[in-house]
Amino acid sequence: MKKLLILLSALFLFSSLVSPAQAIENGDDATGSGFVVPILLDKGNGKYGGCSGALLAPSIVVTAGHCVIDANGLLTKNVYVGMAGSSASSITLADKISTIQITSTFKNTSLVEDDDLAFLTLGKPQAVRTPITLASEKQITDFKSLKVNLKTFGYGVYGDTSSEVVTTPKSMEGTFSNINSIYTNSGYMTSTKANACQGDSGAPILNITASQVTLVGILTGGAGSVKCTKKSSDGSYLTLFTLVGRYANLAFSAATDVMNAQEKIVNSQVSQIADKESLLNQAIISLSSTRNELTIAQATLNETTLRKGEIQAELDTLKADIEALKKKLPQTIICVKGKLTQKVTAVMPKCPKGFALKPSVTTP
Repeated sequence: MKKLLILLSALFLFSSLVSPAQAIENGDDATGSGFVVPILLDKGNGKYGGCSGALLAPSIVVTAGHCVIDANGLLTKNVYVGMAGSSASSITLADKISTIQITSTFKNTSLVEDDDLAFLTLGKPQAVRTPITLASEKQITDFKSLKVNLKTFGYGVYGDTSSEVVTTPKSMEGTFSNINSIYTNSGYMTSTKANACQGDSGAPILNITASQVTLVGILTGGAGSVKCTKKSSDGSYLTLFTLVGRYANLAFSAATDVMNAQEKIVNSQVSQIADKESLLNQAIISLSSTRNELTIAQATLNETTLRKGEIQAELDTLKADIEALKKKLPQTIICVKGKLTQKVTAVMPKCPKGFALKPSVTTP
């Protein structure tokens, strides 16, 4: 079976900053987009690569499987994810992810392969401004037959021959092509205006309507020119993407990693839906419910902290009262006059006239 040459496999290196470049050739500025995140991966041997990713939930990013492979063909130990829509150059070592879940059927070769997906668990959660639903297999079939509008956001290079360092993301629009992919779980996005480039691997392929944003797939590659996709004979650009509909198990596995880090709130839900790939939307609802529980728990903690402060203030007041009462209790002193001694007991005791206080002999 003929295979497409990987074009968009995160080959550009992060280096010292030069003039800002824009991702997706001929695309629209997408600075600040909440859908796409910049990814930096340590390939080993001093080499680093860049990719794009889709922010699915506060602690979950979906990207291309080949975006998490090191120079030895193994899962890299170090992947870093920046804030959604931010500059790719702002990524730091503090942005390291926690875990990676990759499709078991993904094959790491120099060519684009099927099932090219990986789910990343973030070390630092991010705010999801717009909820995203993952498309089911039935939705994908309907989208393809209707040639629905699609949109992608990526951190790829500026153009086919550009050498500028990418910072902010770009977006491009197209449609779900009815051309069949050579892979069973992939599809094509076609565009006549813009095309994807190196570094756009892992970018979200979205269907956006007035009422819902649906993640259809993850950008993986295309027929290559130099650094960007090659124009077809009809003047359009075809971008290959892996469909997400059948990967509820991976999405939920990543979600489980997040929940375990947050005091295992959803352990009871894991046993119910871990093996139900068709229930991906339920997994997303579960994550939303967990966020609400965490909000309630935080409110309870804040209330407890406030009550603790009130109790401490009460204790401080009682201590002051006790000290004041001590000062009002009778004290006994010993007074001397020659060989005569006399004990005097009172709240504020004083020696009689002619007597003196015996040194260092005061008793409570």
